[in-house]
Amino acid sequence: MATNQELIEDIIYCSRYGELEDLKQSNASPELYITKDENGNTALHMASANNHIDIVNFILERLQTLGTSNLSEFINVQNEQGNTPLHWAALNGHLEVVQALVNNGGDCKIKNRSEKTPIYEAQQRNHEKIAEFFLDTMIEEAKDESDEDMDEDEQYVETGVPKEDPMKE
Repeated sequence: MATNQELIEDIIYCSRYGELEDLKQSNASPELYITKDENGNTALHMASANNHIDIVNFILERLQTLGTSNLSEFINVQNEQGNTPLHWAALNGHLEVVQALVNNGGDCKIKNRSEKTPIYEAQQRNHEKIAEFFLDTMIEEAKDESDEDMDEDEQYVETGVPKEDPMKE
Protein backbone atom coordinates (compact mmCIF):
# COMPACT_ATOMS: atom_id res chain seq x y z
CA MET A 1 0.00 0.00 0.00
CA ALA A 2 1.33 3.43 -0.96
CA THR A 3 2.06 5.99 1.70
CA ASN A 4 0.41 9.39 1.57
CA GLN A 5 3.67 10.94 0.28
CA GLU A 6 3.93 8.35 -2.49
CA LEU A 7 0.30 9.01 -3.47
CA ILE A 8 0.96 12.77 -3.60
CA GLU A 9 4.01 12.15 -5.81
CA ASP A 10 1.93 9.92 -8.10
CA ILE A 11 -0.83 12.53 -8.35
CA ILE A 12 1.66 15.26 -9.20
CA TYR A 13 3.38 13.00 -11.75
CA CYS A 14 0.09 12.11 -13.44
CA SER A 15 -0.94 15.76 -13.50
CA ARG A 16 2.34 16.77 -15.06
CA TYR A 17 2.25 14.14 -17.79
CA GLY A 18 -1.48 14.24 -18.55
CA GLU A 19 -2.51 10.85 -17.21
CA LEU A 20 -6.13 11.57 -16.38
CA GLU A 21 -7.29 7.95 -16.20
CA ASP A 22 -4.58 7.12 -13.66
CA LEU A 23 -5.65 10.14 -11.60
CA LYS A 24 -9.25 9.00 -11.62
CA GLN A 25 -8.25 5.47 -10.62
CA SER A 26 -6.22 6.75 -7.68
CA ASN A 27 -9.48 7.84 -6.05
CA ALA A 28 -7.45 10.31 -3.98
CA SER A 29 -9.09 12.72 -1.57
CA PRO A 30 -9.48 16.26 -2.96
CA GLU A 31 -6.95 17.72 -0.52
CA LEU A 32 -4.16 15.72 -2.14
CA TYR A 33 -4.58 17.65 -5.41
CA ILE A 34 -3.44 20.81 -3.65
CA THR A 35 -0.87 19.24 -1.34
CA LYS A 36 2.59 20.61 -2.07
CA ASP A 37 5.67 18.62 -3.05
CA GLU A 38 9.20 19.47 -1.89
CA ASN A 39 9.23 22.52 -4.20
CA GLY A 40 5.83 23.74 -3.12
CA ASN A 41 4.16 22.61 -6.35
CA THR A 42 0.77 20.95 -6.45
CA ALA A 43 -0.97 18.75 -9.00
CA LEU A 44 -2.85 21.87 -10.12
CA HIS A 45 0.49 23.64 -10.76
CA MET A 46 1.67 20.75 -12.93
CA ALA A 47 -1.53 20.35 -14.93
CA SER A 48 -1.70 24.12 -15.48
CA ALA A 49 1.92 24.42 -16.57
CA ASN A 50 1.58 21.60 -19.07
CA ASN A 51 -1.77 22.60 -20.61
CA HIS A 52 -3.71 19.57 -19.38
CA ILE A 53 -7.11 21.28 -19.34
CA ASP A 54 -8.93 17.99 -18.76
CA ILE A 55 -6.88 17.42 -15.60
CA VAL A 56 -7.28 21.04 -14.48
CA ASN A 57 -11.06 20.66 -14.82
CA PHE A 58 -10.97 17.30 -13.02
CA ILE A 59 -9.01 18.80 -10.12
CA LEU A 60 -11.37 21.79 -9.95
CA GLU A 61 -14.34 19.39 -9.79
CA ARG A 62 -12.67 17.40 -7.03
CA LEU A 63 -11.93 20.59 -5.07
CA GLN A 64 -15.59 21.59 -5.28
CA THR A 65 -16.42 18.49 -3.24
CA LEU A 66 -14.64 20.06 -0.28
CA GLY A 67 -17.85 21.96 0.38
CA THR A 68 -16.62 25.48 -0.12
CA SER A 69 -18.18 27.83 -2.65
CA ASN A 70 -14.92 29.77 -2.94
CA LEU A 71 -12.16 27.77 -4.60
CA SER A 72 -9.78 30.72 -4.79
CA GLU A 73 -7.80 29.72 -1.69
CA PHE A 74 -6.99 26.39 -3.37
CA ILE A 75 -6.43 27.78 -6.85
CA ASN A 76 -4.18 30.63 -5.67
CA VAL A 77 -1.78 28.41 -3.72
CA GLN A 78 1.81 29.57 -4.22
CA ASN A 79 4.91 27.41 -4.59
CA GLU A 80 8.34 28.26 -3.14
CA GLN A 81 8.92 30.89 -5.85
CA GLY A 82 5.50 32.38 -5.16
CA ASN A 83 4.03 31.15 -8.43
CA THR A 84 0.43 30.05 -8.57
CA PRO A 85 -0.97 27.61 -11.13
CA LEU A 86 -2.22 30.73 -12.94
CA HIS A 87 1.35 32.10 -13.18
CA TRP A 88 2.45 28.90 -14.88
CA ALA A 89 -0.51 28.71 -17.25
CA ALA A 90 -0.04 32.37 -18.26
CA LEU A 91 3.73 32.03 -18.59
CA ASN A 92 3.33 29.04 -20.93
CA GLY A 93 0.51 30.54 -22.98
CA HIS A 94 -2.28 28.14 -22.05
CA LEU A 95 -5.39 30.29 -22.60
CA GLU A 96 -8.00 27.62 -21.89
CA VAL A 97 -6.33 26.73 -18.58
CA VAL A 98 -6.03 30.43 -17.66
CA GLN A 99 -9.75 30.88 -18.34
CA ALA A 100 -10.70 27.85 -16.23
CA LEU A 101 -8.57 29.03 -13.31
CA VAL A 102 -9.81 32.63 -13.43
CA ASN A 103 -13.42 31.54 -13.78
CA ASN A 104 -13.00 29.51 -10.59
CA GLY A 105 -11.29 32.20 -8.52
CA GLY A 106 -7.75 32.45 -9.87
CA ASP A 107 -6.30 35.89 -9.13
CA CYS A 108 -4.24 37.47 -11.91
CA LYS A 109 -2.91 40.15 -9.54
CA ILE A 110 -0.96 37.88 -7.18
CA LYS A 111 2.77 38.60 -7.30
CA ASN A 112 5.43 35.92 -7.09
CA ARG A 113 8.76 36.32 -5.26
CA SER A 114 10.09 38.27 -8.26
CA GLU A 115 7.15 40.70 -7.91
CA LYS A 116 5.61 39.48 -11.19
CA THR A 117 1.91 38.83 -11.73
CA PRO A 118 0.45 36.28 -14.16
CA ILE A 119 -0.54 39.12 -16.47
CA TYR A 120 3.07 40.34 -16.51
CA GLU A 121 4.29 36.82 -17.32
CA ALA A 122 1.86 36.57 -20.24
CA GLN A 123 2.80 39.99 -21.61
CA GLN A 124 6.55 39.31 -21.35
CA ARG A 125 6.15 36.22 -23.52
CA ASN A 126 3.80 37.89 -26.02
CA HIS A 127 0.80 35.76 -25.10
CA GLU A 128 -1.54 38.47 -26.37
CA LYS A 129 -4.81 36.57 -26.02
CA ILE A 130 -4.08 35.76 -22.39
CA ALA A 131 -3.12 39.35 -21.61
CA GLU A 132 -6.33 40.54 -23.28
CA PHE A 133 -8.35 38.01 -21.29
CA PHE A 134 -6.80 39.26 -18.05
CA LEU A 135 -7.47 42.88 -18.98
CA ASP A 136 -11.07 42.12 -19.90
CA THR A 137 -11.51 40.26 -16.61
CA MET A 138 -10.02 43.15 -14.66
CA ILE A 139 -12.27 45.65 -16.46
CA GLU A 140 -15.34 43.55 -15.65
CA GLU A 141 -14.27 43.30 -11.99
CA ALA A 142 -13.73 47.07 -11.85
CA LYS A 143 -17.19 47.66 -13.35
CA ASP A 144 -18.78 45.34 -10.80
CA GLU A 145 -16.94 47.00 -7.93
CA SER A 146 -17.76 50.52 -9.10
CA ASP A 147 -21.45 49.64 -9.51
CA GLU A 148 -21.54 48.30 -5.95
CA ASP A 149 -19.70 51.30 -4.52
CA MET A 150 -21.72 53.92 -6.37
CA ASP A 151 -24.09 55.88 -4.15
CA GLU A 152 -27.47 57.17 -5.31
CA ASP A 153 -26.16 60.61 -6.38
CA GLU A 154 -23.44 59.01 -8.52
CA GLN A 155 -26.04 56.79 -10.16
CA TYR A 156 -27.98 59.87 -11.31
CA VAL A 157 -24.87 61.67 -12.52
CA GLU A 158 -23.60 58.58 -14.30
CA THR A 159 -26.75 57.61 -16.20
CA GLY A 160 -29.35 60.28 -15.57
CA VAL A 161 -31.63 57.72 -13.92
CA PRO A 162 -31.08 55.48 -10.92
CA LYS A 163 -29.92 51.95 -11.66
CA GLU A 164 -32.41 50.50 -9.24
CA ASP A 165 -35.32 52.34 -7.77
CA PRO A 166 -35.68 51.04 -4.20
CA MET A 167 -39.23 52.39 -4.12
CA LYS A 168 -40.41 50.09 -6.94
CA GLU A 169 -41.65 46.66 -6.12
